[in-house]
Amino acid sequence: MIATDVAARPAGRAAPPAEPGSWREPPEPRAVLRAAGVEEAGIAAARLEDLSRSHSVTLAALPDGSAYVVKRVSRDAHAAGRSLAAELYAYRLASWRPELASVLPTAVHLDERRQVVALLAVPVEHLYPAQCLLPGFPSVDLAEALGRALGSLHAATAGVPLLTVAGCGVVHLPDTPEEDRLIGEGSAAALAVTRAIVADAVLAATLRRAAAVLRPSCLVHADVKWDNAVLDPGPPARVTLFDWELSGYGDPAWDVGAALADTVSLAVRLHGAQSVPADAVEWLDPPARALLAAYAARTPAADHGFAERVSVCWVARMLHLALECASSADDSDHPVVRDLLETAHRLAAQCDAVLPAVLRALTPKE
Repeated sequence: MIATDVAARPAGRAAPPAEPGSWREPPEPRAVLRAAGVEEAGIAAARLEDLSRSHSVTLAALPDGSAYVVKRVSRDAHAAGRSLAAELYAYRLASWRPELASVLPTAVHLDERRQVVALLAVPVEHLYPAQCLLPGFPSVDLAEALGRALGSLHAATAGVPLLTVAGCGVVHLPDTPEEDRLIGEGSAAALAVTRAIVADAVLAATLRRAAAVLRPSCLVHADVKWDNAVLDPGPPARVTLFDWELSGYGDPAWDVGAALADTVSLAVRLHGAQSVPADAVEWLDPPARALLAAYAARTPAADHGFAERVSVCWVARMLHLALECASSADDSDHPVVRDLLETAHRLAAQCDAVLPAVLRALTPKE
């Protein structure tokens, strides 16, 4: 599934125009490694592998066993109005806030002017594709580690001045005219899914509820999913997050709801909507409860308002994932899209029953 920015503009406001003339070819990966201080002999012998999707991403493996990931803005990404400004700011902020640094991979080179970031690569066995099909994924230990990471992120950045606003525009879909909906890169399939969402009274009401209760307070990743995480099973288990392009000032409940949504959506994507219990309260299984408890241990989150925001953000993020899937498959009627929409509807219809269970999971045990 590709990463898709789902946003909604207020009526009457145009999208910012692309400025193709301002785009400059970014430095080559070897030049970036040179700027990062990597030894010349290693750079010359490095094996480069292109991992690009929307941005230009290169894995550089050196003969000594070390490896780096170089991420740059591609011409197409720039033309679509995308940048690495938010991502670079998150890494720069982490350079002077150790608590935040523990949540991100290690950056070895940041260049805001040329829109380049270089990171230490992680073992392939610590990435989602190597672990997602293991029995019982995510384990309680990994879920706890993700909860700790999110709690550390939000606690470390509460009240910190931020340059960008996090992307969670899906919550505004019901009240945004169709011509002002920004879905991926103009995906017709995803736009068709927005029509289905807006036509569903239960889903539309839940999105309006989310838009009304969101309370921005800190830096949020805004695209939390297991595919954007480094998963070190330990012991002790540790999770860090990458792909901070959508990050910015936002409601921490968005990240927590996103973590729950991605965990449920994994089962739905693999086995269909009927693979999850009819009673949405049962979706708070031991890993989900462990994630929430570990999060609450790092930040004061256990109140009714936060639990409500997590619950409605959980629904909103399920819909965001359905839109991503429609965009990447170029099919609004793809079976996985239908299953995600059905699952989101079931959760939305039971939101008030799920809320107390979320609050209990967030409440520290005496």
